[in-house]
Amino acid sequence: MKTKILLSLIMMAISFTVFSKTWTVASSGFKFSPATITINLGDTVNFSIGSSHNAVEVSNSTYDANGNSELPGFSVPFGGGKVLPAQLAVGTHYYVCTPHASLGMKGIITVQNITGVAEIEQKPELSVFPNPSSGMFHLAINGLQDTKKYNLEVLNLLGEKVYASGITAANSNIDLSNSSNGVYFIIFTDGQNMITKRVIKK
Repeated sequence: MKTKILLSLIMMAISFTVFSKTWTVASSGFKFSPATITINLGDTVNFSIGSSHNAVEVSNSTYDANGNSELPGFSVPFGGGKVLPAQLAVGTHYYVCTPHASLGMKGIITVQNITGVAEIEQKPELSVFPNPSSGMFHLAINGLQDTKKYNLEVLNLLGEKVYASGITAANSNIDLSNSSNGVYFIIFTDGQNMITKRVIKK
């Protein structure tokens, strides 16, 4: 059980490291730019602001009133700095520049929860054996997906098609017993990817 929990924590840490992003908020006169950003949980916000500006988290009502009463949330010193993921929980974070809040120097960071990591599509892998062969070649295909259509062709050195078939199973055979001895090319496609294997019939 401890191993499973540790593995889960490691995977979460890796996903945050791999997929996290750093956003930059700058100062332009008495404005934050951009003033409103939407980020994912695990992202970092870097404030690149002038030495006369800071950024402190405030309540919604303080934000609306252009006030500067600081909350226990994040606080960026004058001249800028980073707000780390640990300081940015899911939800809306209102912030202002303390000396310039009355001038409307304020912003919003909305943190959204990551609903899931996009699934990395597995490309199919094709093995052919024995090679060379007297005519019967066995195919082993890893990574077949039910939602895709797979086709297989065999071409001779002249580019002529000597065999064609759809593929639905991870294990298939190609019978070239009636073809001449020589070099052939097995071409496997799924509509996006193409795998070519050189085989010899002897």
